[in-house]
Amino acid sequence: MTHRASPPPAPNGLPPDSRRGALRAKLLAARNELTDREARSRVLSDRLMRWLRTMPLQRLAFYWPTRGEPDVTAAITTWLAENPAHAAALPLVAGQLLEFAPWHPRMPMKTGQFGIQVPDTAERIRPQLLVIPCVGIDEQRHRLGYGAGFYDRTLASLAVRPSTVGIAFDCGRIKSIDPQPHDIQLDLGITESGVL
Repeated sequence: MTHRASPPPAPNGLPPDSRRGALRAKLLAARNELTDREARSRVLSDRLMRWLRTMPLQRLAFYWPTRGEPDVTAAITTWLAENPAHAAALPLVAGQLLEFAPWHPRMPMKTGQFGIQVPDTAERIRPQLLVIPCVGIDEQRHRLGYGAGFYDRTLASLAVRPSTVGIAFDCGRIKSIDPQPHDIQLDLGITESGVL
């Protein structure tokens, strides 16, 4: 078990939640200002696809892009097409945790919580890998999300933890999110300029 150093004092005496809220707002504003989001998403998707081809896995979960997140759906579609044994899923909110519903390009979709599209099926799978959107990602691969904690709680609850890959635009790369004890370190981070 690794020991985490205490985070540095918050600037201007702000508590960590307030500091994170301010950082989240700043990073979301930077992401929303991107004028070449589609081109950046293509680069990110290609980078993810190259990495997926090196991994011996059959089941993954990714995310349906919303609120200006990088769109890596093309990589997942290609990965599915390359091997009939491959299965992909999207997350749905189930109480305080996430469940993962199978997805393929012809899957009927419906609007889930927070207005996000989810597969219209009662079936669930257990992914070996989670491809997770990040508002921000730091040099130690800690993720800053939207603040609801669904991924952290879900990962903490699983007996067998899947591998985790965070996806963010370069504008979301930061030095540190000042991780708290509940923050789970990702196994890999991918942005359009490289991997963490």
